[in-house]
Amino acid sequence: MANVPNRRAVVGATAGVVFTGALAAPATASAAPPDHVTIGSPNGRLRITVRVTDGRLRYQVVRHGRVLVPSSGLGLDLADRPSLTGGLVLESVRRRTIDESWRPVWGPDALVRNHARECVLRTVQPATGLRLDLIVRVFDDGFGFRYRLPAQAGLDRYTVTAERTEFSLPPTATSWSLEAGTDWNADERHYRRARLADVKTAQTPLSLATRGGEYIVVHEAALIDYPSMTLAADGNRPGTFTSELISLPDGAKAHLRGEFSTPWRTLVIGGRPGDLAESHLIENLNEPCALTDTSWISPGTYVGVWWELQRRHTTWTEGPRHGATTERVKRYIDLAREAGASSVLAEGWNTNAGGNWTGQDFLTPRADFDLAEVLRYARTNGVGFTAHNETRGFVDYYEQHLETIFARYAELGIHSVKTGYATKFVLGGVNRSHFDQEAVRHYQRVIETAARHQIMIIAHEAIKPTGLARTYPNMMTGEGVAGMEQHNYMGRLGNPPEQATILPFTRFMGGPADYTPGVLNVTWDPAGLGTRVQTTSAAQLALYSVFFSPLQMLADTPENYHSHPGFAYLEDMPASWDETRFLDCVIGDYTVVARRKGHTWYLGAITDEHDRTLRLPLRFLGRGRYRAEIYSDAADTSWHDNPLPIDVRTEMVRASTVLKLKLVAGGGTAIRFRRARSA
Repeated sequence: MANVPNRRAVVGATAGVVFTGALAAPATASAAPPDHVTIGSPNGRLRITVRVTDGRLRYQVVRHGRVLVPSSGLGLDLADRPSLTGGLVLESVRRRTIDESWRPVWGPDALVRNHARECVLRTVQPATGLRLDLIVRVFDDGFGFRYRLPAQAGLDRYTVTAERTEFSLPPTATSWSLEAGTDWNADERHYRRARLADVKTAQTPLSLATRGGEYIVVHEAALIDYPSMTLAADGNRPGTFTSELISLPDGAKAHLRGEFSTPWRTLVIGGRPGDLAESHLIENLNEPCALTDTSWISPGTYVGVWWELQRRHTTWTEGPRHGATTERVKRYIDLAREAGASSVLAEGWNTNAGGNWTGQDFLTPRADFDLAEVLRYARTNGVGFTAHNETRGFVDYYEQHLETIFARYAELGIHSVKTGYATKFVLGGVNRSHFDQEAVRHYQRVIETAARHQIMIIAHEAIKPTGLARTYPNMMTGEGVAGMEQHNYMGRLGNPPEQATILPFTRFMGGPADYTPGVLNVTWDPAGLGTRVQTTSAAQLALYSVFFSPLQMLADTPENYHSHPGFAYLEDMPASWDETRFLDCVIGDYTVVARRKGHTWYLGAITDEHDRTLRLPLRFLGRGRYRAEIYSDAADTSWHDNPLPIDVRTEMVRASTVLKLKLVAGGGTAIRFRRARSA
């Protein structure tokens, strides 16, 4: 960064976060707009050309001199007005350069550079006088664009009926995606691998590997007050997709007022899978932190009454097998203290949780759960409490009482909440999609209300992440993923091992996921469900480096942890990092990730359903000698037949060392590198 001119440090009004960077160059306007506009990335290797052709905005993407995305159409449809996909004239063009660095409250990297070239194209539809702006921002690793409807006469209130954004992508590319859906668990499925031409619909992110060696992810950033975007294939043009917005119950896509900017439509582009996973493009397209004080936001690991419920060892409901009792939660608080975890979760702590979930008020504890005593014991042990708020679709009640609930939590010293929206989503008395405009507005209200009361949110069954945690860093992590919970259900074998090697390049592109890893006793089946976790124990340890979450769960039970040698690796596990490197990755086959906190590196390597041996250069280490604490599958470990054995050994290594990692199918290796003390 030292070679960037005019660099300065700015202490924002946002939580004392320090931003370092050059001021954005002032926007410049062209005197007479040309027939097309080209915006190059800072390094000049990526070029986006936008033009108005036959009255329609269109864009094309060229990378390294080769067309990557051929001409693709843009535009919106508004109710009772001519489509904004035709009759447009380019009126003016404004350009600027952005170059700054900012420090996240938490994240995979302690410092993020935001360097892009931006162009604002202003168009008008002379026949109606309607104005539509297109804002394009080009980074070295991709680009984003959004529509802006500026304030204008006759557009005080309006309705978006369709968005006509096209993505013309290589049809022969290999893709990884989820089929588009509107159900609450549409994002909690297994990613499918397919030739792009064979994909009919997709949730975003949609990830690709082209025959030319590029890796691409199509997604969106800064999803606020607008429906989630899915993609629908154009049956006449293989590889071309059009944005398909989730509808409101009345069939409209979005009801808007006055000036409005849509979420960014994004393409992250790289020459290797790791370029995708290391990108901060989606975060950078979100606004800086909106909170004036973030000192109360504390990333960390957490434990709690959860996995034993999933495995039906205990119950959410009251009775002889109730899980969230005072004494049982105290046992988890002891586990949190031993593990260096920051919080304990108790699902089923409040009255009427479980069963049909009706009649909850999220404030009244069960008779066998002494909330005051649990909070006292937690404080004594330096542990926080995470309250579980499972709406079970009764969202109207939750909205109406949200302020009261969070205010009371703040009085009690409860600073984290796990929300849930399993099954239906009833808001405004209407059963709707979890992903429509009103649902998105609800999730945002929860985040903002929580921030006012200094509460961190773990959101389940909510909207996919789109980088908004930069603006609201109390939005810590979310579900929207087929996580550990998927291993529990009857009739399912669980997530196949390859899924974990796909997720960093798909689901995690928008932000952290509450995957809830760390189940070391992968065969534990106390209720005889006939299901199990489809990995080895060592692979579960490796997931703490492969997956990122600023609130990362240690999901297993106290008893299972205390009987397993791998628990030592999880003690004092960081949840926010100074540096992240994706070292060697083949999507769907294997993934190797290293993350640094201070002078200590944590490495995770996982593989799919096949044995493999990897050679791992340790060039990412600093100078000197490191003590490598290696947790790997033992010689007799077998994913299918004998997944529990784990081998723990120590080696002295340097940056010049090349380790040989032998991974069994469904297995993995976890390594902690501590700098050795000088003799």
